[in-house]
Amino acid sequence: GLYINPCMVEIGARLSGGRKATMTEAALDGTWDPFAALIDSHSGVTPALPPSFSPKNFVRHIFLPIEKSGHVSDISLDTSKLTTLHSHFLLVEKGDFVNETTDITSCAGFVWLVGSKDEVEIDTAIVRS
Repeated sequence: GLYINPCMVEIGARLSGGRKATMTEAALDGTWDPFAALIDSHSGVTPALPPSFSPKNFVRHIFLPIEKSGHVSDISLDTSKLTTLHSHFLLVEKGDFVNETTDITSCAGFVWLVGSKDEVEIDTAIVRS
């Protein structure tokens, strides 16, 4: 068909990939930029690829579940002792009413760790304690 006078044109669209792309870059120790590769791909350019996709770091995405419904009375996520902390994000605040987690979209937040497998395992135990 022929398209004339479009009624909607999307501009400023969100680049796909999000945190998965960021963590892939971290796993490869910053030797590849997945966002640049996505832009190249969307522009019809063959993206530059790293010499290897063998990860140099271990990466873990931890979901922080809400164990029971109610008002949040306290948040105890101390990330200061985590040696492999990449980033974290909390979706709830003290005083919020929350429901028990039923899926990945109903959790309290996330923690992302990057490092050696042993270091990440230690930090995972700290986050989950």
